[in-house]
Amino acid sequence: MGFVSLVPFIILPSALFCFLCITDVVVAAEFGDVEVSAYALGSWPRDQDIFNQGTTVPASVQQGFGAGLKVGIFPSFFHRMVGLEMDSNMHGAALSFRNIANGQNHGTGRSDLLIINTTFNLILRYPGERIRPYIGAGIGWSHGTLLNPSIAGRDDKDFDSARALTHQFLSGAQILLSPRVFLFGQYRDYAVFLFGEYRYVSSNFHWGGLAVDFRTHYGLLGAGLRF
Repeated sequence: MGFVSLVPFIILPSALFCFLCITDVVVAAEFGDVEVSAYALGSWPRDQDIFNQGTTVPASVQQGFGAGLKVGIFPSFFHRMVGLEMDSNMHGAALSFRNIANGQNHGTGRSDLLIINTTFNLILRYPGERIRPYIGAGIGWSHGTLLNPSIAGRDDKDFDSARALTHQFLSGAQILLSPRVFLFGQYRDYAVFLFGEYRYVSSNFHWGGLAVDFRTHYGLLGAGLRF
């Protein structure tokens, strides 16, 4: 997977620690809600046509699973109803398609696929006491990496990475579990919540001689802290 692929999952835990350190200051200033959460995700991509060495053919994209982290800020100025999230996740997938190159049929082309998304999401929610439904949209960058590709007629490497603009639409709901949590040796007024979320994500990846419009549905389940 490599160090570069792990960068989002090194940076965001560090960000989580920093947020925990400054939370008392933020709360004292009554800035609003700060939320940090982690989640597991399932990806159900749509089958798409793929451009392979000058020929466009149908491709099958297999589902995958992964995980992610996000940090959100909901200012009191907007009555904690409008917020901005920074989100990063990683999951696997796989491509397979008829490998037609230079007018010849080379059987089936295959490659594992690693997707890393980093987005900024605008969120609109109802700030209920126990249940908080929300909707939102986001934009950012996605890295799609071909892993161990087997594609005849192409100068394959062990991996080939492409970066693309990505956008997403989402909806979900949070359920409050507890208004307090035992942390760092004492009880603190940090709310603990669970959440479920649906996302539709779109990215267009272009590798050397290979391109696909990646469209996928995400299902998320996670937990977080609200400061």
